[in-house]
Amino acid sequence: MLFVRYRREIEVATAADATFAYLSDFANAAEWDPGIVEARRLTPPPTSVGSRFEVTALFRGRRQSFEYVVTELEDGSRIALRGEGEKALSDDVITVAAGEGGTRVTYEADLRLKGVYRVAEPFLGSTFKRMGDAALDGLAARLSGTFE
Repeated sequence: MLFVRYRREIEVATAADATFAYLSDFANAAEWDPGIVEARRLTPPPTSVGSRFEVTALFRGRRQSFEYVVTELEDGSRIALRGEGEKALSDDVITVAAGEGGTRVTYEADLRLKGVYRVAEPFLGSTFKRMGDAALDGLAARLSGTFE
């Protein structure tokens, strides 16, 4: 199956535990990802395997809703989520590790289009990279002003 892959690492000045707590509540995504217009928790906290979130993304001027489910959770260090929408599937993995002077965040995402939309996948690489970079830049900015 074809897909578009995104991977990037950033360093943030916040503590690893606070960074992971913030990122593992995927309802916070709307605060740091400019491509997400709305995000909300569908299951009660705390986040665990099976927790669900509804995320509405803006892609080429159109709203796309996804339901994300936590598929793996290594408390304090790694969370994997699968997002499914009408036109696409996304597998996201966020890893957090203490680094020199802060925390290293690694974000990986694989996007697969569904049905007739799959023909567009080869052309989406640069768009997906721009969206991912904007999200990670937003995350770095948000964390620099949110936590001590």
